[in-house]
Amino acid sequence: MSEKPGRGYRRRSAVPACLLVAGMVWTTLLAGVATAQQAPAPLPTEQKGCLQPPTSTETGVPWAQQQLTPERVWPLTKGAGVTVGVVDTGVDAKTPQLSGGRVQRGLDVASPGGKPADDDCFGHGTFVAGIIAAGPRPGTGFSGIAPEAKILPIRCATVTQDGAPPALTAVEMANGIRAAVDGGARVINISASTDAPDQDLADAVRYAAGRDVLVVASAANSAQQGDPVTYPASYPSVIAVGAVDSTGKKADFSQTGKFLSLVAPGVGVTSVGPRGAGHWLGSGTSYAAPFVAGVAALVRAYHPELTAEQVKRRLELTADHPAATLPDPGFGWGTVNAMAAVTTVLPAESGVTLPVVTAEPAPLPPGKPAPGNGSLVALSAALSVPVLALLGLLLYKLFRGARTRRWTPARVAEVTRRSEVG
Repeated sequence: MSEKPGRGYRRRSAVPACLLVAGMVWTTLLAGVATAQQAPAPLPTEQKGCLQPPTSTETGVPWAQQQLTPERVWPLTKGAGVTVGVVDTGVDAKTPQLSGGRVQRGLDVASPGGKPADDDCFGHGTFVAGIIAAGPRPGTGFSGIAPEAKILPIRCATVTQDGAPPALTAVEMANGIRAAVDGGARVINISASTDAPDQDLADAVRYAAGRDVLVVASAANSAQQGDPVTYPASYPSVIAVGAVDSTGKKADFSQTGKFLSLVAPGVGVTSVGPRGAGHWLGSGTSYAAPFVAGVAALVRAYHPELTAEQVKRRLELTADHPAATLPDPGFGWGTVNAMAAVTTVLPAESGVTLPVVTAEPAPLPPGKPAPGNGSLVALSAALSVPVLALLGLLLYKLFRGARTRRWTPARVAEVTRRSEVG
């Protein structure tokens, strides 16, 4: 046809198409500006004095929460009834996503006088606590792994007199673990370490294990500085946690060794800060450990009958295992899996050994015929096949003729003659 509908179609749609493209570009630019404005900044690690409030907010769901999908478990448990001790720099109870009774008063063991620890100058402990138990809040897709768990802050480190970041000694960590146990914690997160074995620290870990309290510790960030064995992570009853990035690759700083139990997100992860409603981004095994502590809280809430040792074993057995001999020095038993940790049925926990189901044996191949009548039976069967086939054909023709020509004695005789001929 000579009307050229193609050119007419292009003429009519040219202006709307341009507007559409322009609108898409403008929308993309606006989205980019919004993203730039809302993307959380990296958590300062070398600041002097108290950490300033975060000024940006994570509006989407951070990658770590996307991968662990803790909300799939929340219809079963959100960690209610479980207290998680955060042995750290304190936790700010006024941070919006940690407010509403989520943070107890706690105890400051770094200062004399039994002061509470529900504030936080440095921000490290608040960031850790947010990964464990931050509650949902409008305007952000970030929330903690166990949002109904309680946080027991134990401050065992404070900012030094010159304003430098705090450094924990083994004695302070030991005192913090004991205080968390005495304060009613069923899970303890300690995102600190030392590379020197210490008797006080070892005794504190045994103190926790003897009272059925599970200790989760960061493996440390010294993989590129000699990769030493670290404590309390390497004590047998402790869950030692390393860090992976969003692709599942081990973080280059993450400690390795036979003592490693699990890995969890620890590169560019999101959490809250003190004195503000926004978010920070942090990297380190310090921030991988609380993901595991949060999952442990979910398990302890849903399986209160399990001991701390059984919870540790459950988290290891239900992890997303790497393709390696377990435990792997870089990944331990694998990446913690919240859904599997809560819902998997482990027969060993019940103390009942289930019956072993074995498959039925495959049928044996046919052997040689036995002497005797076997050959005669086989021959008779072979001869009967064509006879039965012929009989079936004749019966088919007989009944077909009866249907198409109506049944009469004459037709029966005719069919009979054909049978004799055939």
